[in-house]
Amino acid sequence: MPLSRELDQKLDAHLERAREAGEAPAPPGKVQVESGGVTLEAEVLDCERIGATVDRLRLRDPQGGDLARQAEALGGRLHGLGERIRSVEVEPDLGGAVLRSEPEDMVEGRYWEVRVGDDGREAELERFKVGEQGQRSREPYTVTRDDLGRIVDGLAGGLAGGRETDDS
Repeated sequence: MPLSRELDQKLDAHLERAREAGEAPAPPGKVQVESGGVTLEAEVLDCERIGATVDRLRLRDPQGGDLARQAEALGGRLHGLGERIRSVEVEPDLGGAVLRSEPEDMVEGRYWEVRVGDDGREAELERFKVGEQGQRSREPYTVTRDDLGRIVDGLAGGLAGGRETDDS
């Protein structure tokens, strides 16, 4: 089952427990799901039937892959962000790869950032805002659960896209 579907089911269960406890919206918490050895951890601040507010997504794929291929694959697979992302740095010796929103896609100084570890086994997605003095701070983001699923599957597909195929 795709990670997005596992996450959606886990969010439904989280929401149902909150409703049964008389807590609406659902309280924050870490939600972890696994599919095919790939693990996703979502730091969820708020969850409703249609959307969720997320602070960070972290995906671990034990197989890893080629960092340059992963960066390229992530740029083409991360749908649901509402912005295009591109590689800013791809260098295992400096800690991995960093992808960010295209500057022309930034709205009110907000941008997406994806970091991939130097071994290609972990990817992390966060949203940032640039302040008036150039400082940056992480911001939670609210997305529909459909878009969240596309983002999660895009992260997983991007990391898997770094593995060699028979056509290589």
